[in-house]
Amino acid sequence: MVRRMERYSFGIETVPVALASDLLIGSVHDGRNYRIMLARVEGEEILETRFLGGKDDWEGHSIARIEGGYLIGGAVEGRATPDGGEGWKAYVARLDEELNVLWERKIEIRGNETTYSILPAGDSVFIAGDTGRPGNMGFFVGKLSMDGELKWLKDFGNWEEVVPASLLPGERPMLIGSVKDDRWKVLAFDFDSDGNLLGKETLVEEGIALTATLWNGGLILAGYKGDDLWVWSKEWEVTLPNGAATSLLPLGDGLLVGGEVEGRAFVMKLDSKGRVFWKRLLWERGWVEVLSEDLVEGVKEEDGKVIMVVESTGK
Repeated sequence: MVRRMERYSFGIETVPVALASDLLIGSVHDGRNYRIMLARVEGEEILETRFLGGKDDWEGHSIARIEGGYLIGGAVEGRATPDGGEGWKAYVARLDEELNVLWERKIEIRGNETTYSILPAGDSVFIAGDTGRPGNMGFFVGKLSMDGELKWLKDFGNWEEVVPASLLPGERPMLIGSVKDDRWKVLAFDFDSDGNLLGKETLVEEGIALTATLWNGGLILAGYKGDDLWVWSKEWEVTLPNGAATSLLPLGDGLLVGGEVEGRAFVMKLDSKGRVFWKRLLWERGWVEVLSEDLVEGVKEEDGKVIMVVESTGK
């Protein structure tokens, strides 16, 4: 395969975050405010874009494909700042195939909420994210109908900081998140059918999971430990100096890991034992945010802007 790179910029910042089927979600800063970016893609080409915004800043963080359209999540009506911002409301919306908004919900809990994970389950959808400000941060989990009715919403925890990783499917959804008190550790949270917290398990005593997935019947975490890129399972662990893993994609014959190493976008493929099939440094001054089987999407600092890059892996 011939490697090919395409660059896209819709403002001073263009950041893809997640992919469902053919639709990317992310955020664009137009010089005044952030807006949610929706970009329909085919290979390296963007075929269509749509931007959602309103009062103050809007950011897109999660997406799921459903029959007849998509579910998206993020944070809206806040103000972005270097330390995370203020005034955010968690956002959930359902889109049709033409990307029209069928319904939307803006959720306030402690103040400063973001929907980081969306999990369709039959005729319902589960959402999860973080809530609160540093010093009093927790997670939230909610359940909505496919028509947007909020069935229940629970928030829990009181930590110095938190980082939600993923809401994973099962008999009941499981939330993976990292919390900081004296140090960072990774926890798994289990709930009953009404969203009541049944318990939590410490998975890793030191590290930050930015994403998580299920692969070959086991849990995989990815993020960073200290200054190093870090991928973890109960059977093995992979680290690479001076980096972070931001995305995972389970495949039939391996696990793709994307992120950044030594200031460069990076992708590698692991086998079920954690051994490296191949690894590749990509563009400079950037990182990978989204993985598909033959493509990576990420960001690059270029000419004073943050632009989106789409590149074939060449594998």
